[in-house]
Amino acid sequence: MKPLSPLITAECESCPNREFSDICDIIPPVEESVGLIKRRAMYQPGQYVFYEGHVALGLYILCHGRIKLTRLNRKGQQRLVGILDSGQLLEKQAFQDQPVHQVTCEVLEPSQICLLDRTSFLTFLKGNAELAVKLVQVLSKEMSHVMNVADRFAFTPARERLAQLLLELQERFGDPGVEGIRIDLNLKREDLAQMAAVTVETVVRLLHDFQENGLITIQGREIIVLKPERLGKIAKISMC
Repeated sequence: MKPLSPLITAECESCPNREFSDICDIIPPVEESVGLIKRRAMYQPGQYVFYEGHVALGLYILCHGRIKLTRLNRKGQQRLVGILDSGQLLEKQAFQDQPVHQVTCEVLEPSQICLLDRTSFLTFLKGNAELAVKLVQVLSKEMSHVMNVADRFAFTPARERLAQLLLELQERFGDPGVEGIRIDLNLKREDLAQMAAVTVETVVRLLHDFQENGLITIQGREIIVLKPERLGKIAKISMC
């Protein structure tokens, strides 16, 4: 395993992403005063934070960086289920009895991750009803988003699903430039296929079609969105 690098942010109070994170907003920055136990560590690309099937030790919060979550399907094949960036909660299994990770977490770029000890956090919540309610609201919001995405993908054609995925990735990870909006992710075609719930062959064909029609341009694994409005029409999403 590669050695861990120095922390980007040593304390929660000085974290620039704190004010933009729903989950960090409900956790006191000075943990010692309320009995919370936190451990912070840096990870490099290619390192694993936790594995599917292993016991969940607590709540993992991505302070800085970017990670991907994968899990095995019934055929034993690895499937990409999500990409997360700064300020997000990596998984919610710590709230269950005898929690076990349902996904594997791999680091995509240099990342700082904070682990909140499960027992101390649950004890803290028991004495803070207001914050417990806020946590439920945050988790409910995330669950609603997941359900909406699942419903949208369940009944839409492959062309529409891929257009929706590209627009979502553009919104979350887009880097505007002279040519267009570059999706700042190094994703394989297999990753896109797993996220859009289509075959790799379908992704390759549709990306070629989008490029031929001037909607995107492809440079290796890099995708630049040229015409988001036209992609929005394919995805049946209003760009206003």
